[in-house]
Amino acid sequence: MDAHAVNNYESYAEFYDSWQDSWPESVMTPCVNMLADIAAGRPALELAVGTGRIALPLSQRGIEVSGVDLSESMLARLRRKPGAEKLSITQGDMADVPFEGPFGLIYCVASFEYLLKQEDQLRFFVNVEKRLATGGSLIIQTIIPNDAIFSNDFRLNRMSDLPSGDFEMASVMLMGVKGDPVNQFLDQRIMVLGEKPKVFHHKIRFVWPNELDLLARCAGLALHARWGNWQRDTFVSTSRLVISEYRRA
Repeated sequence: MDAHAVNNYESYAEFYDSWQDSWPESVMTPCVNMLADIAAGRPALELAVGTGRIALPLSQRGIEVSGVDLSESMLARLRRKPGAEKLSITQGDMADVPFEGPFGLIYCVASFEYLLKQEDQLRFFVNVEKRLATGGSLIIQTIIPNDAIFSNDFRLNRMSDLPSGDFEMASVMLMGVKGDPVNQFLDQRIMVLGEKPKVFHHKIRFVWPNELDLLARCAGLALHARWGNWQRDTFVSTSRLVISEYRRA
């Protein structure tokens, strides 16, 4: 991953926790519940662990959790949190999967698409396959973009209140997004409006479910299950969230 991408992640860490604090428990709790259920007491590895929003509560369920992240700023925030001492964490590229394993569960939530090249996404699957325990599962959360964003202009995609925390006062976050259907990129501008307005930029490469399945098959993995949310509702044509479980073919 290039230096520009690394710098984006470092700046992103500045407001990440404040943003995540605004997420409802109805989103996070089912996610942790499912991952704990699939791990079934076996060691787990989070790729793109960030500041530990999933790894920490999963560890509290008695799961031995390891994690890797590209951003040292993210990991520094994680290390300061209660319970972080129980995790095994390292800085690195998640596509390299820099742990020996084996792991009963490897998961990547809302971060796989930060790999901006298809060859890096394939490398991710190849390295994951090498580190899965017998009967182990890979869980990936991806998105299906709304077709309204594929225009020549940035469209307002999300608007939310951020609690005060790292910022001096409560803020409002505006997210503008522009889609590139040819290269499968979503270019996002995140504006945090408060006493000191800030603008952040990041880009993702979205992956259609059938492409994701093909990448997995190339690495010796096969789709085991797919859902439209963390409550395990059926994935349908109108779903915007994709939860995919892969196991060795």
